Amino acid sequence: MQLKGLVTKEDFKRYLTTCNKVAWIYHSLENFNSFLKLKKNKVYECYLNDEINNEDDFENSSGFDPLSLYEHLLKGDNLSDEEIEQRDLILKEMESINGLELLPMDAETIIDGNQIGQAAREYFIEKLYKENIAENTSYSYFDFQSLGYKDTIQKTRDLLNDSNCKMLFEPSFEACDGNLRVRCDILINKGNNRVEIIEVKASSKCKTEHIFDLFYQYYVLTQAGYFVDKVSLCLINKDYYRGVGLVDKEEIDKSVEEEIISYDDNIKPILDNIVMDEKYEEVSDIDYDLLFNIVDRFYDKKYKSSFIEFFWNFIDETDVEDLFSEISNSFENEKILANIKCGKYSIDYKNANFKEKEVYCHHVIRWIDKNKTTLFDITRFKQKAAEIFFTKNVVYMEDIEDPWDKKWVDSKGKKYFNNVICRIIKMTNKYAKTKTINSFDIIDLTRYEILLDLLSHYYEYPIYMYDFETSKWAMPNFNESKTYQQIPFQYSIHVILDDKFDFKKPNKTMKHFNHIEDFQRDPRPNFVKKFIKDSFSYGPGKYVAYNKHFERMVLKSLIFQYPKYSKPLKYIRQNTIDLLDFFNLRQDNWLIYHPDFKGSSSIKRTQPVLDDKLSYKDLRINKGDKASQVFRQFIDGSFSQEKWDKLFKPDMLAYCDRDTLAMVVVLQKIIEYVKDYDKDYLLEIEKILEKRRLSE
Repeated sequence: MQLKGLVTKEDFKRYLTTCNKVAWIYHSLENFNSFLKLKKNKVYECYLNDEINNEDDFENSSGFDPLSLYEHLLKGDNLSDEEIEQRDLILKEMESINGLELLPMDAETIIDGNQIGQAAREYFIEKLYKENIAENTSYSYFDFQSLGYKDTIQKTRDLLNDSNCKMLFEPSFEACDGNLRVRCDILINKGNNRVEIIEVKASSKCKTEHIFDLFYQYYVLTQAGYFVDKVSLCLINKDYYRGVGLVDKEEIDKSVEEEIISYDDNIKPILDNIVMDEKYEEVSDIDYDLLFNIVDRFYDKKYKSSFIEFFWNFIDETDVEDLFSEISNSFENEKILANIKCGKYSIDYKNANFKEKEVYCHHVIRWIDKNKTTLFDITRFKQKAAEIFFTKNVVYMEDIEDPWDKKWVDSKGKKYFNNVICRIIKMTNKYAKTKTINSFDIIDLTRYEILLDLLSHYYEYPIYMYDFETSKWAMPNFNESKTYQQIPFQYSIHVILDDKFDFKKPNKTMKHFNHIEDFQRDPRPNFVKKFIKDSFSYGPGKYVAYNKHFERMVLKSLIFQYPKYSKPLKYIRQNTIDLLDFFNLRQDNWLIYHPDFKGSSSIKRTQPVLDDKLSYKDLRINKGDKASQVFRQFIDGSFSQEKWDKLFKPDMLAYCDRDTLAMVVVLQKIIEYVKDYDKDYLLEIEKILEKRRLSE
């Protein structure tokens, strides 16, 4: 097989699982720079960052926009020392055997990958030693980490001819005159050119891109003359808790089953006997046998064919040589950017194969003005926006006079726009023309009763507005923690006692509590005790989070891990309502909408649009991921206790406090809109509350 140029493993994965055009952009620095020029010259535009759609996404890096970050790092001036390290890493990966993997270039992502990789090596070396003892053999291993690419290629060949060398870490292979090349994480040498591939992932679940990662390795090794007997993934076991062992998910779910909890009988006695700073136990060693989960098939699917069976079927039914030629050729020609389809593949579990998905591309499109409001600004609508753009040549909302018109249907006659989207389009167009907006526009009057029912909960005082900051580790860092568990280390609570609250006078009209861990240790014991004490400081009430799925997820873990405090924690969890529901309620989206939201319900967008008097701009730490990273570095010993106390801790407290105050702003503005629309809304609220009291 002759290829025009290099096709790395990351090229292959990106081309088949994300988008052909995205693969072209990140294939090389030359292509990357060419796309930036095309973008600057208004030839193409892109939407590359992901949306957060569900709780699972909290474990990942959703919302990461690689193009804007990499453009800043590769083109920007006056980079910080950390940014220079990130830039050098990008350039190094672009030239590496496997190619550039699109990941957030933060320190914790890199550290997690390195730690899991090193732990996996230790685990397999230990297995080899045990095998030697049990079988009375003397098999050896070799680690190629310190060797360069060319040295590794020849050394790999030599060692695979050595029947005594059983295990190879990061061996390298190439095929097609060096245009296909790969470095495997772990290779088992079975002799006679027969091998087993094990790919290590700092992940707890098998993902589509992992399978294409393995297929690339499988294909390169077979092209290089080896017989691959088995391919496996080495994943992290999501049920393993450090110092405890395996914990059944059903056991955790059972611990948070709803129950009637009495404040006087079940909560107050606990609060009265809380002792802070109890003795901390030493952290247990990690049990690698339980931490790692080696899989060679999709065990969570109905059809359980092995990965290698997928590969055989794909090769039987697909001209793989043509596919690699297609990929290689595409990187030489920017015309691929004009394609209207992504050209990506999905997994066909039933037939143990891969199949091409016919989806319109929303990643790279011909240039549009992002400063204008477009269909791409509608929440979770990018796929349909791309279809409308490519088939009807319409993208700006201003070009849609009547979204209810029957012409706005797809090829199967299904409507593109539901009533909520139709309202948003009409309101946005009106706002663009008049530059004014009022409560009659912002409130969805067709669902006003639903809005009032939601709002009524905010008149059941006291109201505890709370927000957590958390950090996570791929390797469980504390006893009774699992991989990627969100470990809470900080909270802020604003308490609203009556309807006289005002975010402009927080100290006079509300109460406030906060907490952050002071030392390099597990933050949860003191966090739990302080949090429940502050959360009942004015008695039981309503608890408000912004995107409650996250806070409830954190509370769920705490309830299971700290049964002594389960009653107050469970009460808070059961009585937590979601401020996000005004914007992003599952069945009734956007009860409140302002065109300047541009489809985003993030509090960093909604709060300043509703009222820009409160800002994060004066804060040095002004994003949750930055706060998480700083605390993790503190725990990992990256800087001193003194630096934490004097430099970072005050900024961290200011940031978290600002988050809950922003929640107050949002509620206050919603009430103002409702009051402007309906002067007697409180009468209706009281009726709803009375009806609720009678039903309890």
